[in-house]
Amino acid sequence: MKPIAISGDIIQQGDKGFDRAIMDTLFNQWEPGRRPDMMVTPKTIDDIIDTIHYARKEGKHISICSGGHSWSANHVRNNSVLINMRKFDTYEVNREAMTAKVGPGVGGSTLLTALFDQDLFFPAGHCKGVCVGGYLLQGGFGWNGRKLGMACENVIGIDVVTANGDYIHANEHHNSDIYWAARGSGGGFFGVVVAFHLRLFKKPAYCGSITHVFDIQYLEDVFRWAHEIGPSVPDAVEFQLLTSRKVLKFFGPGIEAVAPIFADTKDELEEAKAFMLNSPIKQKAFFKTPYLKANMSSMYRFVMTHYPDDHHWGVDNMWTKASIDELMPYLKGVVETLPPAPSHMLWLNWYPPKRLQDMAYSLEDNIYIALYGTWKDANDIPNYGSWAKGWMEKANHLSTGIQLADEGLHQRMAPFVAAGNLKRLDEVRAQRDPNGLFNPWHSRPALTL
Repeated sequence: MKPIAISGDIIQQGDKGFDRAIMDTLFNQWEPGRRPDMMVTPKTIDDIIDTIHYARKEGKHISICSGGHSWSANHVRNNSVLINMRKFDTYEVNREAMTAKVGPGVGGSTLLTALFDQDLFFPAGHCKGVCVGGYLLQGGFGWNGRKLGMACENVIGIDVVTANGDYIHANEHHNSDIYWAARGSGGGFFGVVVAFHLRLFKKPAYCGSITHVFDIQYLEDVFRWAHEIGPSVPDAVEFQLLTSRKVLKFFGPGIEAVAPIFADTKDELEEAKAFMLNSPIKQKAFFKTPYLKANMSSMYRFVMTHYPDDHHWGVDNMWTKASIDELMPYLKGVVETLPPAPSHMLWLNWYPPKRLQDMAYSLEDNIYIALYGTWKDANDIPNYGSWAKGWMEKANHLSTGIQLADEGLHQRMAPFVAAGNLKRLDEVRAQRDPNGLFNPWHSRPALTL
């Protein structure tokens, strides 16, 4: 018998298939060692409201899942009710207003590919399968994000069910505290978002990329060049380095220098191409492409060669403004100890602008470094499970914090919003969720203000 009379699905501990159902919510197949008491998959807003009232009555916490791409399995908690939002997977586009209303269970790649076909654009995430729910809450580093801003900056409103079971709309004028908190609090948000209202953009006139691939012997040359050129890379470029033991899936250890480009004019395109085409080290690359036009489907296919399904993952990251001389020993150490491909290190050239919006999202820096250790066999957890965490601990003195998209807060505590914003998040949570109904992050820094 269902413990709640709702139209959606319920599965509880002890039910046949319960463990498999919980693990099926996870992209990361590393067993988290935790289980909720039940999982509710609502079909309606009333289902969500009834579930919240039930959890409050029973003294259970609530976690939320949209696409399940939390590396740390943030939504799988003990003594909890897990609300799986996968059936909230519809969207509406208003071309005249250049807006969209999008359910949290909509895949970002699904949305962007559809928008692309309509000559529209939104800075959705880079990986297929990532749904907009968690992606937008944690900030949203997406395609063309250096130009269009963080994805959460383009959230103009949310429809949300609060800890009291109230269904409300929040934007900069109404319930502005909830709106502020939703843009950057990630898995620590204290409400169930049922729809995001998004600002859309025109599709860039030119979309494509340039790729140079280097043997690992040129590691120091490549990273010194990347660090030097970083501040001058045009905003239309998402310049990144991906280092692995098997570049382009078929070759040996090396570095893929990839420059996706989203340009609105021919002049902007030529400016965006120049830093790669005029690179002083391009002759050392054993594989080079010219600028190649691309659609979003092909870009997603390339990205997903680095993120296969049905793998175990140990992931961690850091923001930094350290010098290349300070970083180099750690970069070399990471590369020397890389687990087998498709494990990799990502270096993302960011150099953020000054954010004009007041929102919970508040921590970023010039360079983003993320480590993605992955393996197929659960028996390899002792070999690779602490690799990413261990190197980030060693380089912690060079870090200015982390981003929530690649958090490993179940293994290592690190700052993910500015201290003042964390204090304000605590204050909003105390007012909106005073009894702590919604699970917070796995770990968080102590306030030092």
